[in-house]
Amino acid sequence: MCKSECVSSVILFLCMICFVQEAVTQVQSLASKPLSPAEISQLQTKAQEGDSTAQLKLGRAYEDGNSIPQSDNQAMKWYRAAAEQGNATAQVEVGLMFRLGAQDKVEAVKWYRKAAKQENPDALFNLGAAYYNGDGVDSNIIAALAWFLLAQKFGSQPGADATERTKKEARTVESDACEEIGDMYQRGDDLPQNSTEAVNWYRKAAETGGARVQMKLASLLLQGQSATSNYAEAHRLCEKAASLHFSPGAYCIGQLYEQGLGVDRDVSKAAKWFREAADLGLAVAAFRIGEMYWKGEGLQQDRISAYEFIYLASTSNVPEAKQEKERLEKELTPKEREQGKAKAVQWAHQHWPLVILKGKPPTAN
Repeated sequence: MCKSECVSSVILFLCMICFVQEAVTQVQSLASKPLSPAEISQLQTKAQEGDSTAQLKLGRAYEDGNSIPQSDNQAMKWYRAAAEQGNATAQVEVGLMFRLGAQDKVEAVKWYRKAAKQENPDALFNLGAAYYNGDGVDSNIIAALAWFLLAQKFGSQPGADATERTKKEARTVESDACEEIGDMYQRGDDLPQNSTEAVNWYRKAAETGGARVQMKLASLLLQGQSATSNYAEAHRLCEKAASLHFSPGAYCIGQLYEQGLGVDRDVSKAAKWFREAADLGLAVAAFRIGEMYWKGEGLQQDRISAYEFIYLASTSNVPEAKQEKERLEKELTPKEREQGKAKAVQWAHQHWPLVILKGKPPTAN
């Protein structure tokens, strides 16, 4: 499988980035020293015994025709044997064989992903190139930059070059790319699950990103054994998100006050922030307000207002609100239920115009 025609294009243009995927193996091949017959024999013996490093080297020898007849089929056989044992370099080679020989870009991406989960810089870079070009995946500049940033972090010079060029092409997506990396580390799908790395990348994204990533960062900071030392930072992030009228930010502050995390416990302030979150459309906050009205926590006890907000929450995806609504209906009089429902309808028309509740808001006399 010839790769030499790709090298000059790799050096000059990122717009021809499809060639970059092939550069790593090309460099490795050019650097390979001639193998002696004894070395080939030894590689064959060890490869047949299941040694993944020997399988990788034997595959490269077959691909290059290094002291052995050149054979892409044999190269693929031994690369794949090593790759299936988890050898990340071999997984990249299998991906490249699919990309260049079999012309199966989708299968190539599958193998890059296997190696990327081991944080192999070549695989990280190749995934960036795939997303940049739409090779085997939908073209996605944010995902491309995310993978290039990771490749750069793990020592890939092509990744560093691609990062700089992609930043110039799409100046507004770096925070989104950092957030995407944080998501991948947090999910543990395309990258190994690592909450510490997720926090690091979310922090980078939060420097210029919006309320969404600020809340992702705050949520992680409030988890785990080191949460106590992170309360102040989480509070600042939640306040920043709330100032942008992002309902989870207001709800977060309410929880901090309710539980006394990094602040003096104050259920009245908690109720204020829950109410703000509810006003911004967060159903779980409406549910919490309803509970506080019912119990008289931070708010003056009010059975009708309690039903109002729990009824509102029950119209959204808050399963416990539906159960609580049914429970309250057994304790309230028919008149109280009607009054609470009427208030809910009025409140929804004022604050949740996209939520359709049965009934009409009362008209002013």
